[in-house]
Amino acid sequence: MNFDINKFIRRRGKLLSHIISGLSCAIIVSSFYISNIPFLRRIDDKIYDTLLPLRAQSKPSNISAIIDIDEESLATYGQWPWSRYLVADLIKSLKSYNVAVIGTDVMFAEPDNTSPKQIAANLTRDKNTSINFDGLPKELFDYDKLIAHEIRNAPIVLGAYARFSGQLTEKSLPPTVNIIEISNSDIDWRKYLQHATNATMPLPEFSANAPIGLINVSKDDDGIVRQIPLLIRINNIIYPSLALRSLMLAMDTKNLIVKISQDGLESIKIGDFVTPTTRDGAIMVPFIGGHKTYQYYSAKDILQHKIPPQKLDGKIAFIGTSAVGLSDIISIPLDPFYPGVEVHAAIIDTIINQNAIVVPPWIPGVQIILIFIACMISTIIFGKLKSWIYIPTAAAMVAGAIYFSRYLFADGIFLSPLYAIISIAILGIYFIFLRFWGEEKQKAIIKKAFSHYVSPQIVERLSKNKGNIFAGEEKELSILFSDIRGFTSISEGLKPSQVVKMLNLYFTGMTEIIRKNSGTVDKFIGDSVMAFWNAPLDVRNYSEMAVLTAIEMQAKVIELNRRIRTEFGIEIEIRIGIHTGTAYVGNIGSNEILNYTLIGDSVNLASRLEGLCKKYGVGIIISEDTVLQTGDAFKYQVLDTVRVRGKIRPTGIYRPISVGEDIEDLSEWTNGFNLYADGEFTKANDIFKKLSLKNPESKLYKTYWERTEILSRNPPKNWDGSWTMYSK
Repeated sequence: MNFDINKFIRRRGKLLSHIISGLSCAIIVSSFYISNIPFLRRIDDKIYDTLLPLRAQSKPSNISAIIDIDEESLATYGQWPWSRYLVADLIKSLKSYNVAVIGTDVMFAEPDNTSPKQIAANLTRDKNTSINFDGLPKELFDYDKLIAHEIRNAPIVLGAYARFSGQLTEKSLPPTVNIIEISNSDIDWRKYLQHATNATMPLPEFSANAPIGLINVSKDDDGIVRQIPLLIRINNIIYPSLALRSLMLAMDTKNLIVKISQDGLESIKIGDFVTPTTRDGAIMVPFIGGHKTYQYYSAKDILQHKIPPQKLDGKIAFIGTSAVGLSDIISIPLDPFYPGVEVHAAIIDTIINQNAIVVPPWIPGVQIILIFIACMISTIIFGKLKSWIYIPTAAAMVAGAIYFSRYLFADGIFLSPLYAIISIAILGIYFIFLRFWGEEKQKAIIKKAFSHYVSPQIVERLSKNKGNIFAGEEKELSILFSDIRGFTSISEGLKPSQVVKMLNLYFTGMTEIIRKNSGTVDKFIGDSVMAFWNAPLDVRNYSEMAVLTAIEMQAKVIELNRRIRTEFGIEIEIRIGIHTGTAYVGNIGSNEILNYTLIGDSVNLASRLEGLCKKYGVGIIISEDTVLQTGDAFKYQVLDTVRVRGKIRPTGIYRPISVGEDIEDLSEWTNGFNLYADGEFTKANDIFKKLSLKNPESKLYKTYWERTEILSRNPPKNWDGSWTMYSK
């Protein structure tokens, strides 16, 4: 069994890193949720507002009616507050309409200053004078008594207002409802209720004859009302809201049944209706519309008995105002200018229709679990998938969170998708950054690595190139092989450390030239250098650059030899072969170790050409394919047409002509080579003999002198001008 421990450790380390990232994100987002950060809470509220239509009814119920002290009523009867005799008339008129309950969203906390009794007392106090109301009916002398009389005989709930600042009230408070507790714990649930220090109550002569209901609403941080307290604690007495008390009166219910859990209040039962509440006794109302969702009747029309009797028969009638300037306008999710009196009707509808929104006590636990699930799923997906699929996958996960939240909200349960979405977003951004950072780091590594093998210009182009520049492909390249002549003998005469030092000096010089001319150093093999042009990026005039490099390499060796001779007591010569052809270029190797290199017949031919330098006694051999691509950039001397070992098709080989070479000899050589190619071996032999005797150091001339001697004695059949090499 082949087990790679390093690979195993890397994978385990990466997996552990991802798990830690996911858990860290879950802990961070959970802390956001537990901390109830105001900014996130406001976003949560907006999500709640968006989901609200899922719980909205198609139309309001016909249970409640609004008796509106509107602009028309004020124009007819004067500014508010009206004299209490007029309010008494309004209550009396509503009784005549046979309403089930009258709920007053107006306050009767102070004596009526327009009452004759109060006017007389004020004049005596302020002006030390008296006034006589002779002839005035006795019952009109005190308007507060008028309204007290009407209240005593009416099904009415008086509005009061709980205050949460100031000293604790020492006044005796009016009676409240009887509360029956259902609890399986000893928890003091009252401590969770909103605790008011005092309250604005109706006058004692009013509250002694009618039940009290609080008109308070709860505004969120953005000033919008989304929930209304059904119970508020004033000192140690618990009072119901105006809507709740009115519903109790309409149902002739004396008791409120509250269900308590370990986390606080859970629900309130009124008769057969059970409504869930928040732990502090508030109801989350799914408002079903904006201003005038419920039936409005002008107070003027009630006073003048212009409304048909059947319109109000059996209704819960709330007296309030929609008039501008009377400061009873609030904001709800569906309307920024919502009359406060309508809130009570909305509460009645919510209770009767069992339509309240609830955040059960198990929601925080579920929310934490969902955060961890979202983080783990995101970690797995973002850690494994390709980056291009991040956005559609993240969108699908967000859509899933929203769908789940909508599904629960349709059943009246609010579970915000916000924190799951935050988890997905954080991990998505984190993994994008991680991959971006990794890619940038990889680019830096590649840039640094390739800077040793290619020119700075090529490195810059590589770093900006998009896509997989190292993907394998077949491509036409110019390929160069070079090695040091007699390197084995040289190595035997030097210490290993000297060999390394000398090779480093040599390779440094060769690499500089290759990089300068836009080439890529493939590898060093012993004393050999392999390089190529036109990959990984395209290089203009790549064949020309390869030939230029070979010429400059030979010149560089002459320069290096001055130092090598001084330090090592030797001189070196190099041989170079160049061929242009198609090869496969790309990452090649095992799963663990890759090398960006070339494979193909063209690579082999370039290597063979380098080996032929020894046979022809030249420093550079270039294939005919390369020569044809360089055009007129260089002058060449044809060397031969050969079949190298392992090749069937012959190829022409050349060497570049250096400046200052003997033109006469080159001309003679060309004539002799043409005769040789045409099979005129005897004539060619005469020319090669003459050149060889004139240039005894030339292995090329000597080789052809000897070859034509043999061929002239034994001319081959079907001569095609090519010579077959049986050795490398």
